[in-house]
Parts: sequence; structure tokens; C-alpha cells
Amino acid sequence: MTQLEKLQRLLDSLVAAGAPGAAAWVQDEDGSLQAAGGVADISTGRPMEARLRFRAGSLTKSLVATVVLQLVAEGRLSLADTLEHWLPKILPYGDQVTIRQLLGHTSGVPQDWATIERTLYGSRQGRFRSWSPQALVALVAGRPPSFPPGTAWSYSNTGYILLGLLVETAGSATLAQELQRRIVEPLGLRSTYLPGDAREIPGPMSRGYSLPVGPRGEVLDGPLLDFTVQNPSWAWAAGALVSDLEDLVGFFRALLGGRLLPPGLLAEMLSTVPVPPGSIPLPLYDRYGLGLLEMGTPAGRLVGQLGGIPGYLSMVLSTPDGRRQLGVMSNVLVAPDAMYEAFLRVFREARRLRSAGEGELGG
Repeated sequence: MTQLEKLQRLLDSLVAAGAPGAAAWVQDEDGSLQAAGGVADISTGRPMEARLRFRAGSLTKSLVATVVLQLVAEGRLSLADTLEHWLPKILPYGDQVTIRQLLGHTSGVPQDWATIERTLYGSRQGRFRSWSPQALVALVAGRPPSFPPGTAWSYSNTGYILLGLLVETAGSATLAQELQRRIVEPLGLRSTYLPGDAREIPGPMSRGYSLPVGPRGEVLDGPLLDFTVQNPSWAWAAGALVSDLEDLVGFFRALLGGRLLPPGLLAEMLSTVPVPPGSIPLPLYDRYGLGLLEMGTPAGRLVGQLGGIPGYLSMVLSTPDGRRQLGVMSNVLVAPDAMYEAFLRVFREARRLRSAGEGELGG
């Protein structure tokens, strides 16, 4: 079986398990390999393609973390700076929370996904609500931290909303402009941008879907909902990025290859802590650094990021030296359990995938 056939088989299993469509991109020093299966648009039957744009969810966090660390490299920030220093009074315990803790999800800052989820799934109009970063922080500002800052690990979208505000305070432009100037333009990324309040995804894109979700977060039976058109301001610095697999693979290749950060700060980014069992919905990784996850495979450790946003599920993994990458997306988020199992299987078998050369991804 050829490498392309192996990759296609894995994507076909995702579609058979409940994803309308799926695509993958494998890259190494010898070239790239792409494959896709299923459809990008249920209503028209338009086929999925590996080069289509989609909402990248929490893959946004890796780009935001890179910008924060670039500001550290320039002396504008320190990883030891407190939240209170840059954003006074935004949280009652801001003097105990550091930038490093926000980047690594060890700050204890809680998130309120339930309120966001009820808004998004409650009505079509709810998907169009515009959220300011300050309103997102206000959802949890009256709550105590989940644990004393720096003493444990818990995933927090709010932490990255705060980092976005911090970038805009310490930097010289909006977060979208900083991402454009510091990452998108230097790397020549053609499909990557932070959309603000824009509801549509322009250009060649995949539509995104989800099973219905009830008011208590329960998954409901019924036809897939089309979540393509939504106001992504609710995710902002934590997950609003629009991109495609080629751009995302290229970003991680450049980052881990040393093109975006000095060696010392890249090493800080790759310094990970254990993720407590059961603390994330998909058990795809077991350690987390500063905006990067780490996953063990039989062929060694891989690093990258997982992105989930209503409509889309995606992940990019790379060897720590940046030489080889695998990116996969499916155009559904809330789906049958079998789809998640198939998604996990793609990455568990990642070590067997090669692009034009002969080296395995984790080799």
C-alpha cells in the first residue's frame, strides 16, 4: 500500500464514522502529500479538498503564544510579569497570575464554556452575537481561580483572551495586525487571518457542521447543523483563526525550525508539564507547554496543537525539530463517538505516514 493510499484509508474511516469530510497534509524535507475524503458542502456534494480554508479553533493559541514570546524577546514583556501589571483590576487576583501561567494553562483562570455554548447552539441569531474580549473575561471575573495560580493545570480559553488583550497593550497594534505583521506576512501564509466580527469565510472553504446540543450541554439527535456562518468574536485570541492545512503546517514548520523565536524562548515554549488524566475532552495529548501540546507516539514525542470550534475539528503535529508535520481537519465538531475514535486513530498511526521521502513522521 502506498503512503497516499494509507492516508486516504484513514480519512475514509473518518468519513465513515460520521464526518461529512476530512483532509490531511503531510510535510517533510522531501515534499508534501495531501489527501481528502467526503464532502466540503453537504447541500451541494462539493468534494472536500486539502487546500480549503476552515476555522482553526485553538490552533490560534500557538500563533498568539508565538507573538507573546516575540514581545518577550524584544524586551517588551517578561514571562514573570503579572496580569495586574499590564491589565490592572481585570481580575481580583491578577497580581498572582503570570504571563507564563496564562500561556501554559496553569493560571487557574476559569472559563465559562457553558454560557457560550448555550448562546451558539440556542438559536441561529445567537451565533451572530458580537462579544468583546472584556465581556468574555467578565463571564468569570467574579469567580475565584480554579486553583492557586501555578499549582495545577486546567485548560482556559479565558487565559488566552487575556493574552490577546495583553498583546494589544504591550504591542503597537491590534492582535489581528500583530499576527499579520509578525507571522502571516513573513511566512507568506495566504489563507490565515483573525476575522474579528466577520461571519463568512471568504474564498475556497469548507463548510462546517455539528450535531445539535441542548441547554445542559447534552448532544441531541437530529440532522447536522451548519455552523459555517457565525460571529467568531466569542473565540478571539483563544480560537477564532481562519486558515488552511498548508498554512498551519507551514507555521509549525517555521516555528519549530527556529524561524520565529530565538532558541532560548523556543525551548521555553517546548518545556511541558503533565496534563491531568480526564481534563480534556479528547485524550490526544498528555503534556502541555507554552501554547503547544505534546503527544507520545511509539516513534517518539510529537508537538503541535488541537483545534475545535463549532463546525470544525483539526490538529497539526510536528517532530520537535520541525522537520516533519501532519495536519488533519474534519468539518464537524460535535459528532458520534466513532468519529472521534477515528480522528484519534489518524494520529496514533501518524508514525507510519511519510510524504515524498522515506522517513516516518516520528522517526
